[in-house]
Amino acid sequence: FIVVCLPFVCAALGAQCWNLWTENRRLVADMERFETESQAAAARADRLEKFEKILDEDTVEGREAVLRKLAHNDAPPPDENQAPSAMEEGPGHQDFPAIDTGRVKVSNVQARITPGNRVRLALDLRNPDNEKLLSGEILATLVTARGEEYPLVFAPAEMANFRINRFKRSVLAAKVPNRFNLANSEIIIEVKESGGETIYRNLFATHE
Repeated sequence: FIVVCLPFVCAALGAQCWNLWTENRRLVADMERFETESQAAAARADRLEKFEKILDEDTVEGREAVLRKLAHNDAPPPDENQAPSAMEEGPGHQDFPAIDTGRVKVSNVQARITPGNRVRLALDLRNPDNEKLLSGEILATLVTARGEEYPLVFAPAEMANFRINRFKRSVLAAKVPNRFNLANSEIIIEVKESGGETIYRNLFATHE
């Protein structure tokens, strides 16, 4: 009786294992998607909060023009001689879109200003394809509140390179010249594959 029933029991256990494995993959994919959406929403909320604080300051150049646009949805033509703001330069619009090819998952991004006009970046890189080695480098550009840009030079430089099968936590540090004011600055983070293609790019606010 046991010998006769054993194949049926094994088949039932196999089907149950297959269902559990499929459900687990779906849950992992959903978790990664929710994590990415949460990070993007948090970064957007930070940018909007800084933008709101800037609008509250009476001495900010161009404040009245922005308020008119928000109130009447009819902004005056932009001044070509005026330096673009950090929000205009960042990803997320037609001239400079954010990039997410899905070949790398970037999460838990932290961009902090440390004493000595230094920037410390920490982020998680996850390779969605466990059967393929992912290699490349991390690039970052500082964007000040006045619209100035400065490509960050990490030390040691090799810390920006990565080779991962599944997951890596990257911590990078860079010195910024003292002529740049880091208050209310933002960081454009790019991930390039070893072939030079940009597979991820987005904008993140800095914190002290």
